[in-house]
Amino acid sequence: MNKTGYDLAVPGNHEFDYGMKKFLSLSEKAEYEYISCNFMDLTSDKSVFDAYVIRELGGKKIAFVGICTPRTITSSTPTYFQNENGKFVYGFQQDFDGTALYSCVQKAVDAARNDGAEFVIAVAHLGVDNNCSPWMSTEVIENTTGIDVMLDGHSHSTIECEQVNNKDGN
Repeated sequence: MNKTGYDLAVPGNHEFDYGMKKFLSLSEKAEYEYISCNFMDLTSDKSVFDAYVIRELGGKKIAFVGICTPRTITSSTPTYFQNENGKFVYGFQQDFDGTALYSCVQKAVDAARNDGAEFVIAVAHLGVDNNCSPWMSTEVIENTTGIDVMLDGHSHSTIECEQVNNKDGN
């Protein structure tokens, strides 16, 4: 990935296939930034990576907000997110109705806007398949405001120029 020239990355469920220690070690060797507003260290209640980065492109300040699927807890190996006593020490704002994720994303978008971002691009690993609900990228858009563009993965779907109304109906 370093040789490919990535500018940033968002952890997906397969980043954890070889365990948390291995992934965190590899992330430190990355020559690009990992971002995620909802990959949380539950022992400190802080995100593992910065929630967003702001880059100036074409004279505009653009924020990139990272979002991981909360399904990572179960689509990867759950024990990778636990300590030696079986207690979860990492999480992804997973709850039953999506409100924890929506709140976390909104907080990151608002912070990016307050830091001067003129545009906000959500870079996500969420998906759009019904088995991704309540955390599909479309649901995140529908329950937040301030995101201009959503770039999403996980479902391996090709969706060209779909428009989804945000919480304010925009």
